Amino acid sequence: MAPPRDRPLVLYDGACGFCRDWVARLRVWDRHAALDYLPLQDPQAESLTGRSRATLEEAAHVVLPSGEVLAGAVALRAICPYLPLGRLPGFVFRLPGVLPLAERVYRWIAWHRGPVGSRPHDR
Repeated sequence: MAPPRDRPLVLYDGACGFCRDWVARLRVWDRHAALDYLPLQDPQAESLTGRSRATLEEAAHVVLPSGEVLAGAVALRAICPYLPLGRLPGFVFRLPGVLPLAERVYRWIAWHRGPVGSRPHDR
């Protein structure tokens, strides 16, 4: 558990164009500025999450106001209630079988992100 926060903190790979593009989309959706954002390359990332840089590179992470740290599709589901009209995707994530499927899709995308032919652990 991380220290409690006022708002959820989204940690993402700032060296990944795909990740930066999705965070830019998320910032537009987050028109009420309900979320904070931090690239995992920031020196604070490890101390804020209690996770190693290698673990942070595996998936996007979210530090919730309670201090709970989540990763991957579970993290995406957790930020839905903070976003305008985010309850609909949040509801879909709660349907039986959707979260495990979303996690598999998320892991596949995370594995293939970055430059063509490059995987996160190859950089």
